[in-house]
Amino acid sequence: MKKSRKIIVFVAISADGYIARPDGDVSWLDRPRPKGNYGYGAFFKTVDTILWGRKTYTKGIEMGMKAGEFGLKVKNYLFSRQPQGSLLQGFEQVKEPIKPFA
Repeated sequence: MKKSRKIIVFVAISADGYIARPDGDVSWLDRPRPKGNYGYGAFFKTVDTILWGRKTYTKGIEMGMKAGEFGLKVKNYLFSRQPQGSLLQGFEQVKEPIKPFA
């Protein structure tokens, strides 16, 4: 029997409840980070796996995301039915829907 895992959704959203502007812009994320960075560091220490959508992965690459940036022990799965070519080291593409995978 597989062990059940807890899935926590951690999404940065704007005050009006959106992740990105209609054109995909996320420049609102570039804001001053207070001491403690909203608890992100403490939260991230509890993360061992990240599930990525294609648009989020692509935006991460555009913003300078590097291989291993989230730690060598963190598994990164990119969900996309479209071939992605070479991925950053530590990423694995998954073509099935997230729900059955999870």
